[in-house]
Amino acid sequence: MTLQDFGSTNTLWPRDERRDLPRWTLRDEANLTVFTHYGVSCPIQDVSGSGIALWTDIKPSVGDEAIIHVHALGRFRAQVTRVADGRVAFQFMIDDERQIILIQRLENRLRRQDSAPLADT
Repeated sequence: MTLQDFGSTNTLWPRDERRDLPRWTLRDEANLTVFTHYGVSCPIQDVSGSGIALWTDIKPSVGDEAIIHVHALGRFRAQVTRVADGRVAFQFMIDDERQIILIQRLENRLRRQDSAPLADT
């Protein structure tokens, strides 16, 4: 598990890189539906309780809505918040109760990921 806590005021990250919730590296892919692109498999850059960043060549506009499905976490409506070279960041459009469930699932998934052996490369 790689924790990138940009929410701390003690970090040297620029202000727009700080987050309320920590982000984690999750070795998985998300299934993305945006525009006319259906079920596009995208590697996950990082994920938190409030959003996800995916590696993809799809170039939506900030504010566009999408559906994102991550195995063991669930299916979420999301909104594009940032587009950069080869990656797109999304904010989940969920209520507080669903966010708590997502964070619990994410923690469980990360525990399993850390205990699973890494594949030989």
